[in-house]
Amino acid sequence: MGYNTRFTGTLKFAVPITVQMLAKLNTLLGEDAGEISGAPNGDRNYGYIDLAITKDFTGLEWDIGTEKTYYLEKSVNVVIQEMRKEWPEFGLTGELIAQGEDMEDRWALVMGEDGLATKQKIVISGKRVQCPECKHKFILEGTV
Repeated sequence: MGYNTRFTGTLKFAVPITVQMLAKLNTLLGEDAGEISGAPNGDRNYGYIDLAITKDFTGLEWDIGTEKTYYLEKSVNVVIQEMRKEWPEFGLTGELIAQGEDMEDRWALVMGEDGLATKQKIVISGKRVQCPECKHKFILEGTV
């Protein structure tokens, strides 16, 4: 059993996408980013490329059917590096918001000025409360 993180948002293509680019992307999506990047066998600091092409073909989004997504920022960077081998102009813009099972586990995958993805913590403000019935914990955002 692992830990679930859900992602919302879209990473938009920075340049017009071609059929050849889409074909190459399809060979990468769903694959093991560590194997593609040439990471040593057993390197657990990579996950699968849990991304899908948006229905309107304007970018990439989290593959909703995927469970247990790990190290998505590294996976996005592997996609960028692989695509740039053939298309140096390839890039992504935007961000994905990540929400883990723990209510405090919220972060953003942000495309930086250098064209690569970084993981940035989102500070959550608000009052922490616990339901007296089920003991589930909540954050009342916007409150102190």
